[in-house]
Amino acid sequence: MKKKLLEKDGFYLGLFACICLLAIGGVWFTKNNVDELASNNEFVNNTEKSSKKDDELHLIKKENNDAVPTTSESEENLQQAKQKEKQQVKENDSKLGFLGKAITREYSEKQPSYSETLAVWEIHKGLDVSAEKNQAIKSLLSGKVVDVFKDDENGTSVKVQSDNDVVVIYSNLNEKTKVKKGQVVKEGELLGNVGNTSIVESEEGTHVHIEAFKAKQAIDPMNLTK
Repeated sequence: MKKKLLEKDGFYLGLFACICLLAIGGVWFTKNNVDELASNNEFVNNTEKSSKKDDELHLIKKENNDAVPTTSESEENLQQAKQKEKQQVKENDSKLGFLGKAITREYSEKQPSYSETLAVWEIHKGLDVSAEKNQAIKSLLSGKVVDVFKDDENGTSVKVQSDNDVVVIYSNLNEKTKVKKGQVVKEGELLGNVGNTSIVESEEGTHVHIEAFKAKQAIDPMNLTK
């Protein structure tokens, strides 16, 4: 009887030991899984953080790039602005001073410009240069005065033809010109003074209107100021 009890106690003792081993193994297995899961989560979080940081850096770079003209249109505008700046420097050192102070309306063959007097957009095959009242207007080229006349639209005008067949017409002068038809003039010689005799540009302020022709074809008078 006693032996049976001992055997029975031994069985329960062994069963208890097995249960303890299983419990310890389960805890160890669970702990490893938790650690591995935590490690994976940390990796994912770090990856997300890294990715987010990269995105932020990328975004910052994009924003910085956007602050600088990168499109072809912006680059073209930039080049045009630089070119215009160069042209302005050349104009200041050119014969533009023979005509006045600054260009108020440029020559155009295809692109319309606005007329303050007529209140319309129109082709302007001439060059308007602002000037002081009664400012002296000088010849851009050496040549011969082929006509002094009153134009129906552009007012009192002086027409000068150079030896290389370039014709320049200076308009919106006052009626008392300083030259006569048939007179030979040199570059820089006085032709007359600015007036306000043009009926189609009377609202544009005090200025001289210049037109130029080469072999009877209109050309940009600005080319003659260089």
